[in-house]
Amino acid sequence: MANAVLIAGNALSRKFLGVASSQMYDVQPHFFAAAVFLMAAYTLQRDEHVRIDVFSGFLGERGLAWLDLGGICLVLLPLCVVAVWVTWPDFLHSYLTGETRGSRESLSEFPAWIMKATITLGFLSLGAQAVAEAIRCVAFLVGASPSRRPAAAPQADTLA
Repeated sequence: MANAVLIAGNALSRKFLGVASSQMYDVQPHFFAAAVFLMAAYTLQRDEHVRIDVFSGFLGERGLAWLDLGGICLVLLPLCVVAVWVTWPDFLHSYLTGETRGSRESLSEFPAWIMKATITLGFLSLGAQAVAEAIRCVAFLVGASPSRRPAAAPQADTLA
């Protein structure tokens, strides 16, 4: 929502006031990155992530738990580890040197480390949630949990 308001405000100020701000333009991808990277773990936790369900009709609950566990251990966790390993040094260098976006591809002096930290933190939180999901799958497979998915949170009643 904040990004939509920012984009609309920038567009309207350029169109009607002839005022453009490179700093405000540079904030837009930061909002987008924060929304994508920092919400990935939440999406995984709610089981609303994209998955290929070619086999889901044939597997049943135990088979799906094994499929989820395999995907987490063979794909998601290695991806998160590599992504953090690759992005951490660049973030740290950017933070310690005070790098700005103006020293890269923009005219603004917006700190570059904010975007880089968002990427690193996003993959860290996604990896932590992946570990939690793997534990949940194992708990279901050994019989310590009645379901491979968490109980749905109670929804607030909405007015019609």
